[in-house]
Amino acid sequence: MTIVIDRDVPVSMRDGAILRADVVRDGQVGPSPTLLLRTPYLKEGAFGSVFAPFDAVARGYVVVIQDCRGTGESEGDLHPFLQEIDDGYDTVEWCAAQSWCDGRVGMYGMSYMGATPWLAAIAAPPSLRAIATFMTGSDFLEGWTYEGGAFHLGFNTGWVAANLSLRVLERSGIDRAEYEQREARAMSALARLRATGSFAPLDQLPLYREVAPAPYYFDWLARPERDEEWEAVDISAQAGNVRVPALGVGGWYDLFAGGPPQTFNAVRERGATEVARDGQRLLVGPWNHSLPALRTIGAVDFGPEADVDLAERTLRWFDWHLFDRDPPAELGAPVRYFTMGPNAWRESESWPPPDARPTSFFLRGGGAANGAGGDGRLEREPGGDEPPDEFLYHPLRPVPTVGGGGRVDGAFDQRRVGERQDVLVYDSAPLAEPLDVSGPLSVELHVASSAPSTDFTAKLVEVAPDGFARNLGDGIVRARFEPGVVRSVTIDLRNTSNVFAAGSRVRLEVSSSNFPRFDRNPNTGEAPASATRFVPAHQYVHHSAAHPSRLVLPVVPTV
Repeated sequence: MTIVIDRDVPVSMRDGAILRADVVRDGQVGPSPTLLLRTPYLKEGAFGSVFAPFDAVARGYVVVIQDCRGTGESEGDLHPFLQEIDDGYDTVEWCAAQSWCDGRVGMYGMSYMGATPWLAAIAAPPSLRAIATFMTGSDFLEGWTYEGGAFHLGFNTGWVAANLSLRVLERSGIDRAEYEQREARAMSALARLRATGSFAPLDQLPLYREVAPAPYYFDWLARPERDEEWEAVDISAQAGNVRVPALGVGGWYDLFAGGPPQTFNAVRERGATEVARDGQRLLVGPWNHSLPALRTIGAVDFGPEADVDLAERTLRWFDWHLFDRDPPAELGAPVRYFTMGPNAWRESESWPPPDARPTSFFLRGGGAANGAGGDGRLEREPGGDEPPDEFLYHPLRPVPTVGGGGRVDGAFDQRRVGERQDVLVYDSAPLAEPLDVSGPLSVELHVASSAPSTDFTAKLVEVAPDGFARNLGDGIVRARFEPGVVRSVTIDLRNTSNVFAAGSRVRLEVSSSNFPRFDRNPNTGEAPASATRFVPAHQYVHHSAAHPSRLVLPVVPTV
């Protein structure tokens, strides 16, 4: 094998922009299937590239790694998501036309690089044969930029500074000394924002206006509602255009835990071809937003079964679809998922598993559920004439994010959060037998507020007999209220697969903030992005016969 690396190869887009790519190939072989990675993080490092390019070349592939528009050596301006549809299509077809390619192209990547294959796939380039995506979203409005109407503050601020705006700034032509000065200012500003949330309003944030410019960040803040552009980059909404098999890999503790299952189901149901519908595969482990996949996530070691060689599994996927080799045994079933507790892999024909049954656990209590020492309970029967629970939410004293998709995503002990009086805690009785929960999680709350607009948050927790309180899923909803009027809201806690051990308790935590994972609602009725004034809100959670608030879990019968 003779490795040849062609650097900064120009690729023309339909609008005349030149994007540049590195091509890694074996100079001793003829035309070969090609694997394409498109990245905004500089192609030279190929951060998060799943497997080493040389390993793929040794198996007979050509590997192309391209700087996305407006990044690295590629021309144009960066406008995340929308630009990747046409640019992805044009790059796939360019690869297929090269002398070193046999006309078959696959795409792969993690996070934003995992978004680029899906965005290309909805444009349906004829030469694209299969994709493999890791830890990425499905709807880039809901679940990436926003969640439940709240801005994904912790993720968006960190991602833009560390991975996008500074890289664009570096290529802007300023001298190295000025770049290093701005980089230091950006990281300092980001650290302050994460630690204190001290800057308001967010839509005037100097970090992205003056230090490391990122105009798209302010565009996101200005567009919290679904519009034509958000709809165009919603993979689940565009699933009817997808024509290729896809391997989607996710993690229960990933930032985008809802994305891979959502896309899998959408394409299985509405994909443009039978090949696409039947060719979807979903693999979900206990992992967070990192590659390689790790067995220890946060404070919990999920055992040797969680240690999976995703690089090898991905190459086998492409061997199947681009070399027409036998399908790998571990990808035979449509869904393969890791169940925490027993720490074992399971297979299913669908997600959620077909035997999972939505099961209600009703919020109960005498009106004093504040903190873990309160009287909040989870029971299988709804309440009668019970008083609501009440707490004061103050945006200047928000409930802190502890794992679960925040700055450091993973499984962590939630006890210090559960001690707060502005967190309502509802516990089941200790379980007499294991409880298998596998599928999407949700909470239906009947709530009222003194504020015209406010947030409600929810978190599912397993409390072990020794008191360790492990987070399993969380979410938020932003809603408007009328004084004294109770309304129903639904909070999506994403997905999990977990067996609650006998003797443990199911816990639901309800509050109004999860910071800095989400931005704070100022409670004034103003748009949170432009708010400069913050006021407290009196929050009420009802759980009477007329207002049966409940946690809904997908319970799998145990045998």
